[in-house]
Amino acid sequence: MLLALLLAQAAAAQAPPDIELNIRARAKSAEIERKGEAKLQVIAEPDARSHVEARVEPLPEGRTSLRNVEVNVRAEARIGEGVEIDAKAETAAPQ
Repeated sequence: MLLALLLAQAAAAQAPPDIELNIRARAKSAEIERKGEAKLQVIAEPDARSHVEARVEPLPEGRTSLRNVEVNVRAEARIGEGVEIDAKAETAAPQ
């Protein structure tokens, strides 16, 4: 039982991602021209559990015209062991 607890804590204390992207976009109106599925993907080589979370409000639910749309995207890429990264983080104020 103690071993399971230690493993759970180690998984929760995961290192921060090598690359992180956070986007919050708002639009007064949006027109949907084609019905289909949108996909956003993050790929790292070698990959070490990269993932993307996206939330859109309001959902289209068959409509082709939306008002006051908000999209939130959070993407993380983790590069596998054995790869050295030589880069500095740069952040800029949102515009």
